[in-house]
Amino acid sequence: MFGRLTVAAALFSTLALAQGGMGGGQMGGMGGTGMGGGQRGGQNGQMQDMGGGMPRTQRASRFDQIADKLKLNKDQKQQAQTIIDAGREEAAPLRESVAKARLGVADALINGKGDDEVKKAQDAYSAEVAKLTGLEAKTFAKIYALLKPNQQSKATQAWELMADIFSAGGRGRGQRN
Repeated sequence: MFGRLTVAAALFSTLALAQGGMGGGQMGGMGGTGMGGGQRGGQNGQMQDMGGGMPRTQRASRFDQIADKLKLNKDQKQQAQTIIDAGREEAAPLRESVAKARLGVADALINGKGDDEVKKAQDAYSAEVAKLTGLEAKTFAKIYALLKPNQQSKATQAWELMADIFSAGGRGRGQRN
């Protein structure tokens, strides 16, 4: 029973973070506080310097990391950004179904449902996550088609950066480019 409660607590805290509880969502977040509280969350996850403390250096976006890894030229970057934007739009309903399925797992665990119900909820969650991963693969295949042979050698490393690019969970994922 304690194990199920621990898993349920982890699921709920992850879900809270994924839905913008601590930041990284569309409307910014809490941001970092540096040594003197110098950074505050801004709109669209952008950090705004409010003075004091050491300023934070902004990491390259996930898209920029992928573009740099593949050494995309200007035209390829624009095309790849369009492909990712379309994938992100297509992923919106999938993100919602993943979140609902995740709640189903937590509900089954918290309410002490039988192993069959828990497994059914876990299977439903896995199926939804698989759909999202499939969309990531389909999107990456479109980007891969843009690549020249000398760029294709870095495709495996760029694919690793694509992981969870459409997910709501995790800072710097999902809505950030």
